[in-house]
This record gives sequence, structure tokens and C-alpha cells, in this order.
Amino acid sequence: MAAEPAWRAACAPLLALGLVGAPTPAAAVDEMVVTGTRLAATPAGLPGTVLDRELIDARGDSGVADLLRAVPGVHLVQPGAGGVSQLFMRGSEPNFTVFLVDGIKVNDPTNTRGGSFDFASLSLADLERIEIVRGPESSIYGSDGLAGVINFISPAGGGPLAAAVEGEAGGDGYRRASLQLGGAAGDGGFSLQATSRDDGEAVPGSTYEADGVSGRLRLLPAGGLVANLYGRYADTRSTSFPEQSGGPEQAVLRSLDQASARDYALGADFDWSLGPLWSIQGQASHYDRDGRYDSPGIYPGDQVPPNGARNELRRDHAALHATLAASAGRATLVATAGADFQDESGESDGYVDFGPVRIPNAFSLERDTIGLFVEGRLQAGETWLLQASLRRDDAEGFAAETTGRLGASYSPNDGRTRLRADWGTAFKLPSFFALGSPLVGEPGLRPEKSRGAEAGIVQRLGSAGELALTLFDYEFEDLIDLDPATFRNVNRDRVTSHGAELGASLALSPALVLRAHVTWTDIDVEHSDRELLQRPDWRGGLSARWSPAQDWSLDLDWLYVGESLDYAIPTAEQTLGAWNRLDLNLAWSVTARLRLALAIDNLLDAGYQEAIGFPAAGFRPRLSLRYRFGG
Repeated sequence: MAAEPAWRAACAPLLALGLVGAPTPAAAVDEMVVTGTRLAATPAGLPGTVLDRELIDARGDSGVADLLRAVPGVHLVQPGAGGVSQLFMRGSEPNFTVFLVDGIKVNDPTNTRGGSFDFASLSLADLERIEIVRGPESSIYGSDGLAGVINFISPAGGGPLAAAVEGEAGGDGYRRASLQLGGAAGDGGFSLQATSRDDGEAVPGSTYEADGVSGRLRLLPAGGLVANLYGRYADTRSTSFPEQSGGPEQAVLRSLDQASARDYALGADFDWSLGPLWSIQGQASHYDRDGRYDSPGIYPGDQVPPNGARNELRRDHAALHATLAASAGRATLVATAGADFQDESGESDGYVDFGPVRIPNAFSLERDTIGLFVEGRLQAGETWLLQASLRRDDAEGFAAETTGRLGASYSPNDGRTRLRADWGTAFKLPSFFALGSPLVGEPGLRPEKSRGAEAGIVQRLGSAGELALTLFDYEFEDLIDLDPATFRNVNRDRVTSHGAELGASLALSPALVLRAHVTWTDIDVEHSDRELLQRPDWRGGLSARWSPAQDWSLDLDWLYVGESLDYAIPTAEQTLGAWNRLDLNLAWSVTARLRLALAIDNLLDAGYQEAIGFPAAGFRPRLSLRYRFGG
């Protein structure tokens, strides 16, 4: 077995502390938390949530979007299976969150949404866990991390060779099939996942199909070297009524948006221990996305004529840094410094059809970014923990940006109570679409910026549970928006978002566990009474898991979302009412190898809308069967 790198040994006391946020099943103690830091063990003092495989199986959600709804501070809008999922972290814009798949950035700056990511292509069957870190993250990830980061992580593999096949079928034409294979590779391991999915048509006009393959290989050669290789391919097809068209209930035109995309991602990283104090880490990745959409436009009016585009994105990234891990008495210091390089290019062959005139809306842009960074963490026993990171990014065509983050946590009683505080800054480069579109682009746009601070307390309730409270305050500046007077993108808005998140977990007995979360968010646009769309002030949820026997479990998950403002061209602005939804998942391990599960989405058949004219999917049962081989 290869020797454990020195910095991992120094961080070992932190792993048991986990991430602070919604009290959810944490990653196992021997799992490294890799999101929001280059030191691979996010401390308890910094904000985050881990959704592990146990929780994914227990809830039985049909997709990533429904699972993320259970996270405090995260609000999702998904107008049907074929509509693009939008994620608002603590009231921010959907493109203010960095999305990673096995650490590879997958935000797309060629699309009209300014660099967001449609994570519907990801299958829960292919994931080992999801890590969510809130707050400004540019000091770690550079551009885009104004509000936080979400990392979707596939299984690392290892142990005896094993395979699993799973099939699932449900109402409205829902189908899913998956294959997982994993085992040892020398002292390391490998995993391979393949999934095919058809979401059916639970909402009229809204369909989504996805096929994908992903894999990881972990190598532990001699000499203190640990290396990982990973890759992913996804092919998606979808239809939906256009956004803001009024959906199947209000749209005048009955033609549908048609979209398809192919994603390729390849990555590698290594960790090389040079002795008890020093180690070197490196990462390299390539991401390629080829997407196409065609829209019939929206009637009445000429606000959105027929339009479409083929967008191509290529992103290459490489990083190298050295890490020092040292200790004296009860104090432990871990620090790293290094540099990274990113080259990204985007092309769009778009059009807007004004009837007799078809106007091209094409662009081709490329930019390089060089980043220098340093990060450190100091722990004094089980009482104090301090963390700081600083980064300078020099992006082609823009002034250099310097961002940072500071965090601290304090526990006066061996971890039973933990107080924490965190502050940071971030920036986001204008998207290729915002800069280059011949119709609305503006080459002189400035980067959007954010500052964020938060404070919180985590209180253990003996051995039975935990209570976590977080207060946050964000400020976003130079937000890019479309000026209706000039029909060009401009920097103008300043938005503040503050609020509170409360999470709790309590084991009433060995067989019954309750979890709850509540989020309140207050958003203000400077010098304006304008209310931002699709941001409810209140949202929350309650889940109960009952396991009367080792081979049986029943999960009930209730979600509440308060009223929010929305807009559609046929109706103008409307306030959507608050809504409730209850989901059920009943699982039975028939044998050690065979597992059956019955899930019911929207158990009470609640009627509500997440976007004007798009009704929610109603009562839908899903039956799944999973069988394991080997292991």
C-alpha cells in the first residue's frame, strides 16, 4: 500500500467534523471532501453540505433537481422535464454557481443564460455523492463562483470486483436503466457507470432523454504517488414549450423548443508525497460541449421571434501546487501555493428569424486566464480552526482580479457546540454570449462581482441529532442585464441578498430519524422596487425515515415553497402561489443482492406551478429493481 501523503495525515482530525449545513448523512470519515478548498478536507467551520449515497438511495428521487431541493439555501425551478433546470443559491442568479463533475468545470458561457449548467443530464445512479459549498468561491475556482459551488462526484471504486444492474419504470412513460461496475485495480480501484433514461411526458410537451457513460480509475503506484483518471460522455435530447411562453396552459403557439447536446469531459490529477512535510498536487482537464436548439418563438408580439443556434465550447485547464503540512503540539498547519491556466473558446452559429429577414447571431471568442493562488489552514486542537485563501486571476482582455476568503470556527466544548464565521469576494467574467452576440452583445462589459459574509452555530443534541443555524449577507455588483432602451447588455444592477438557514436532524429511535430545513431570503435591487423573478422568501422541508427492520425502509419527504413572482409574455407578471409536495420511497432488500423500491412522486397529487403556465407533474409511481453481482 502506498504511503499516505503528509498533508492528508495532518488533515485527518478534520474529516470527522464534516461539513456544516443541513444535518444530512455526512461523507464517511475516510472520504476526502474536495470541494471549496485545495486542501481536500473542508473544515467544519466553513459552510457546506454533503449528500452521500445513503441519502440518495433513501430518498429515491428521480433526478438531481429533486434531490437538491432538500438543501437549505438552494431553490430550483424546473418547468417540466424538458425545461432547463435553474438553481438559485441564496437568491443569486442561476449562472452565479460553479458546477463541477468530478472536479471538472462544466459551466457553459456560450448559452443565452450567461454560463449556467443544465444538470438534468446527470443521473443519480452514477453518483457517489454531491458536495455543495455556499459563498464566494473565486479564491479557489476563479471566475463564476459568485454564490457557491456544486460538485457531482462519481464512485472511486475499489474492493472486490462487483457489478449492479438497475431498471426503473413509472407513470407517464418514465424509464431508466443503468449499469455499474467497480473493483480493485492494484492498490487502487476503478468504477464504470452507464445510464439510459427517458423521463416520459409528465407535463404536456415536455420530454427529456439522456444516455451517458462515466468512469474513474485510481492508481497508487510506489513512491507516495496517488493518481486519478476520470471521464464522462453524455448525449441529451429534449422538447419543451419555450420559457416565458405560458407553457402548455397559456402558450398561443403550440410548437415546441427542440434541443440536443453532447458533453465530453476528461480529467486527471495526482498527489505526490515528498516526505513528512511536503507534497505536490496537479490537475488537468478537458471539457467539450456541442449543443443545438431551435425555438419557434413566442406569440403574441415580436419580443421573441423564431430563433436557434449551434453552440460549441472547449475548455482546457491545468494546475500545479505544492503543499506543506506541519504540526507542533496540538497545532496543525496546512498550506498550499501554486498556479493554474485555463484556455476556453466558444463558437455560436445562431439566427433570429424576423419572417422575411433571417438575421445571423453568430460569434467566435477565445480567452486565456492565468491564476496564482495560496491557501492555508491552521487548527489549534479541537477548539480553533482558521482558514484563508487568496487568488489573483489575469484573464485575457480584462483587468486582473484579486479575490479572497477568510473563515474561522470555535468550539468551547470538544465539538458539541461550534461557532463559525466566513467572509469572501468573487468575480464572474462576462459570458461569451453577453460579449459576442451581434444582436445584444457588448464587448466593453465589466466582470460581475460579489462580497459575502455569514455566521453560524452548530449544536449537537447529544448523540441523537444536530441543530444548525446560519445567517448570511451577500452583495452583488455590476450585474449584467439587457437594457430595453438600447437592446444591448449593460452593467447596472446592484443586488443585496440576506437571510437565514435552519437545519435540524433528530433520531427519535434507532428506527425513526427526522430531518428538517427552513430558508428565509430577502432580496433588494438598489434604487428600484423591482422584485426578482422566481425567488420565494420562504422555503422548507421535513423528511422522516422509518426502518422497522434491516431490510425495510420508508421515507417521506415534504417540501414547501412560498409564493414568488414570475413573468410570461401572454400574461405579463403574476404571483405564483405557495405550494406543498409530498414524496414517498419504500425500499425492500429482498436478499443481500436484490433490492426493490417503490417511489411515488407528488403522493397527494398537488396542483401547482413553478413557472407560469407550466403545471407540475402529478401523482406518479415508479418501481425499480437493482441486482448486485460479485462483491
